[in-house]
Amino acid sequence: MDDLYKEVILDHYKNPVNLGNIIDGIQVEEINALCGDKIKIWLKVENDTIIDAKFEGSGCAISVAATDILMDLIKGKKVTDVQQMSGAEIEKEMGIELTSVRKRCAYIGLEAIKKIKNSLTNL
Repeated sequence: MDDLYKEVILDHYKNPVNLGNIIDGIQVEEINALCGDKIKIWLKVENDTIIDAKFEGSGCAISVAATDILMDLIKGKKVTDVQQMSGAEIEKEMGIELTSVRKRCAYIGLEAIKKIKNSLTNL
């Protein structure tokens, strides 16, 4: 089963479906200084609901795959619900248990989104 989840992660890393940007979206960037992962996220929000989410970035397979998975998880959710999400939800969706160092990689996208929560709630 672990091999299946590893394949899913590699597929999201090599072929992220949410790669790109949103011209009129809210933008935020997060950097993991420990390993050099860099993620930039764009969100389109209407009526407190995230209607689209895209990202660009470079980093390890875990950071890119987790951010791609996160973009799917947050589309259609209320901003307040996303603000309450934990990294454990991303980890669960990835289907693998991560070491504490790898958790930082996997949670980079969510940490970026939480940085802009004040901007999101004012839309």
